[in-house]
Amino acid sequence: MFRSLTKTIAVIVSSTILATLTVNAIDMRGYMPDTLLALLFGVRASEEDVMSRCPEHMALVTQALTPFCVDLYEASAGEGCPFLEPHTSGETALNIADPDCVARTVPHAVPWRHLTQLESQQACSRAGKRLLHPDEWYKAALGTPDPLTGFTDDGCNVARNRADGVDETGGGMRCVSDAGAYDMVGNVWEWVEGTVDQGVYDTHRMPPSGYVLEADLLGIAYTTGSAQDERFGGDRFWLDTSILAGLMRGGYYDNANQAGLFATYAASPPTFTGDAVGFRCGVTPPSGE
Repeated sequence: MFRSLTKTIAVIVSSTILATLTVNAIDMRGYMPDTLLALLFGVRASEEDVMSRCPEHMALVTQALTPFCVDLYEASAGEGCPFLEPHTSGETALNIADPDCVARTVPHAVPWRHLTQLESQQACSRAGKRLLHPDEWYKAALGTPDPLTGFTDDGCNVARNRADGVDETGGGMRCVSDAGAYDMVGNVWEWVEGTVDQGVYDTHRMPPSGYVLEADLLGIAYTTGSAQDERFGGDRFWLDTSILAGLMRGGYYDNANQAGLFATYAASPPTFTGDAVGFRCGVTPPSGE
């Protein structure tokens, strides 16, 4: 009887550990150092360990199920690019065509603009990175000031308050997120992954253009209205239901208080380029040995 009871207890304990391992592994989506299995064997990676595996000038974002690294600054064209400050889509095309042209994330550089969503993806890929998913962008932007008024020269460039147009990366010391990323609000719109097909994003029908009244876990509006809502910084949502639209986040230098954490633009095709549209990249850090 004692042997039977011991066996039963062992089975229960083993099942519990296995179930916990499974749930934890699913929660971390394969990020091994943070699973219970890793804890049991003493190989949990500290935040400092993971941070050390982020490439230079990238910040660790831990709010996501899988930690990821985000560019500290909006991407700019690297030294090997034919055009360090592309002013047309043609100049960007020549940059993309040059294998020595690699996107970089550094302070005091002019953001790389005049790219399509696909070209932004290609530029990130060549740097060994990727465009951010909308929910990653939002989590990386959390903590960035999103005021309704009182724009200053050390804040986010949303009302030409730092420059007459696009400012250099990292120009506002107060325009920084909790993760340490600069200019996620304002300066230039930032391409993110995903498209909205005639008003539908990932099977969800999006609300009409308007001010954000409620937002989902991606920081994207699911209820809009005609009046600004202080809870959402007066941020605005733009949508064109007649096209396949690319997704941009954050606002640009002339949106004033309509720019912000919840500002989302889905009213231009993925092939759109412009002086106020740029990007930044992300990467999942390696799990280590």
